[in-house]
Amino acid sequence: MTTRRTFLKEFSLLTLMPLLVRGNDLFTNQRVPSIGYLGGAGVLELEKAFIEELQKLGFTDQKTIHIEKRLARPNSPDATSMATELAQMDLVLIVAASLPLALEIRKNNPNMPMVLVTCPGMVSNGLAKRLEHPGGIYTGMDELPEGVTARRLQLLKAAAPNVTRIALISGTPGVGGHEIQLSEAEKTATTLGVKVRPYQVTTLPELEKALEALGSDGMNGMLNFQGALTLANRKLMVDFALRNRIPAIYQQAVFAEIGGLMAWAPDLTQQFREAAHYVSKILKGAKPGDLPIKQPEKYYLTLNKSAADKLGINFSKELLAEASKVIER
Repeated sequence: MTTRRTFLKEFSLLTLMPLLVRGNDLFTNQRVPSIGYLGGAGVLELEKAFIEELQKLGFTDQKTIHIEKRLARPNSPDATSMATELAQMDLVLIVAASLPLALEIRKNNPNMPMVLVTCPGMVSNGLAKRLEHPGGIYTGMDELPEGVTARRLQLLKAAAPNVTRIALISGTPGVGGHEIQLSEAEKTATTLGVKVRPYQVTTLPELEKALEALGSDGMNGMLNFQGALTLANRKLMVDFALRNRIPAIYQQAVFAEIGGLMAWAPDLTQQFREAAHYVSKILKGAKPGDLPIKQPEKYYLTLNKSAADKLGINFSKELLAEASKVIER
C-alpha cells in the first residue's frame, strides 16, 4: 500500500511533469535569429570569409543563428527569383553582396533591413541620407571614395605611357555610381593628356558588344568601373585585353590574379568580414540606420608581370615599389 508521503511525492511529479516537458521544449525550440545572405556563386571564397567571421563573433549557422543562403549564378536570372524569395521571408535582415542584389531586394520588400557588402553610391541610390548616419534600415560599405577612378587612370598611364584613348567599361548599376566615376575620369583625362570614352553595359551581351566596339573605335587602353557585372565576367575582360594587346586596369585584385595587367582595389574579402560585424551589431540590438557606412580604408596595387611581358610593358621601379603584390607567373 502506498504511503501518504509516497503518494504526495508521486502526485507532485505527475503534476509538474507537463510543465517540465513544456519548459524543456521551449528551450530546445527557442527561436534563433534568421538572416538572409544573397551573393554570387562565382566568388564562393567571399561567402566563406563572411561565414567564418560571423563564427568568430559567436554566430554559428544552425546553432546560434540561421542563415538562408542563396548564391546566384553569373549572367543568370537567379538573382531576381532569389531576391524575391528572401525578401518575403521572416528575417531580421538580409546581407546583399552587391548593389544589383540589394536593389532587387528593396524592390520586393522596401521594409527589409539590409547590410550591403559592396555599393557604389549608398547615398545616391537612396539607401542612406549620409554616410556618417545613414538613418533608415540600410548600412554597409560604400566603394566610391573620392579619387578612386582618378588614381586608376593615373596608374594605367604610368604603366603604359603610350596609351592615349581609354575605354571606360561601366557595368555600374543604380543611380550615381556611373556618373561619379565618369565625371572623375573626364577631369583626370584632361590633366593626363588622354581621351576617355564610356561604354555603359547592363548585361553580358551588352558587355561583349562593348568590347568589340572599343576595338573598332581605336581605344588603346581600358579601365573598368565598380560593378558586379564586370566582376562576374572578369575572365572575358582579361582575355579580351590580352588578346587585343590593350593595357587595362581593373576594379579588383582578382582580375590581375587571373592574368590581367594591373588592379588598384580595396581588400574585397575584408569587406565581407566587415559585413559580419555589421550583422553582429544589429543582432545585438543596434539599428542599421545608426551604424556609419564605411569606405575602404586602403587600396592596394596589384601588378602582373607576365601580362606586362605579353603587352610589351616594363613596370617602372616606382610602380613596383608601390605595389602590394607583384604576380610573376
